[in-house]
Amino acid sequence: MSLTRHLKDVDSPVHEFVYASAPQLATAGTRGAIGKANATRFDFDALTELETQIPIPAEVKPSQRKSHAVVAGMALDYRLRMDLPGFDVGETTAWKGLERLQANPDVIHRGKHIAALLLDALNFGYLTLKEKDPHPLSLARLSIPFAWCEAVYRAGPVTALTNELGRRIKRAKDAVELVMGIDEELLFDVARMHKPLAPLLAEWKQAADEGYAYTPNPTFMGSHAVGGADADLVIGDLLIEIKTREQITNPWIRDTLFQLLGYALLDVDDAHGIRRLGILLPRQPYVAIWTLDELLGTDAERVLPQLRDEFAGLLAQMLADRLGVDLDAVEDDDDLADESA
Repeated sequence: MSLTRHLKDVDSPVHEFVYASAPQLATAGTRGAIGKANATRFDFDALTELETQIPIPAEVKPSQRKSHAVVAGMALDYRLRMDLPGFDVGETTAWKGLERLQANPDVIHRGKHIAALLLDALNFGYLTLKEKDPHPLSLARLSIPFAWCEAVYRAGPVTALTNELGRRIKRAKDAVELVMGIDEELLFDVARMHKPLAPLLAEWKQAADEGYAYTPNPTFMGSHAVGGADADLVIGDLLIEIKTREQITNPWIRDTLFQLLGYALLDVDDAHGIRRLGILLPRQPYVAIWTLDELLGTDAERVLPQLRDEFAGLLAQMLADRLGVDLDAVEDDDDLADESA
């Protein structure tokens, strides 16, 4: 179970802990005077009043909107990272997805053919990124195979490729035909969402060039204990999630902020130095940023160490329960070892 699944499960101890850490946020946007006051406190109206300027293309059939949105969102994430320092094809989740398929291609029909074409597509992307001034549409086009491969990593080859995507890849004779055959509505959707974000990306690139820490797709010390948790990027002390959602509602804002807060708490050793959380909305387009002080309702520097220690203890117990380990017995053994030393 991943962090997002834990947070959706009201009976999960992870859900209970993360939501209890920010009680005012937990009621923001709910019914009643308190919910309204806390929505105002966290400036939810600034997001719910936004107009969607870059909607999912009208050409996308209603039955395909969900899958389109998922692929477009993942592709945009890669397209944005291509504009930031140190984009390394071999270090991406997409590459891990390709390796997962290569390790066991026989789980799907013509798996070796699919893996070979996806490998060529990612290699083609690598070469395009090495060009002096690659065309923006070429980069948008190449971001989409990265999204396909990431889906293989996250959902597994069978789920990700036993569908129209898998059939499309199998029909392609080579990677050029595959990449050039990408649906125009998907290609231009990614390109349109990227274009207005260029100034923000330039600002982040400059910050990274000036020495601010930049980590794409960060994981956290506590990620393993919740079955996996990786965010979109950290720049300086700012953790950003990119959300290509069209309709912005109070419950969605609240849940997204708790997802971000969960990431910040999973950073139990403060490796990323997160003190601000942000939601980037490309379809609006808009970026909203909150401090941890605001969301926790107190001085983050004072309470974060204790919160993270308590969360780490909870995660350790959950992991021990999963592995069938008695933590009390382990601690007793440690005490005996100390006494005999």
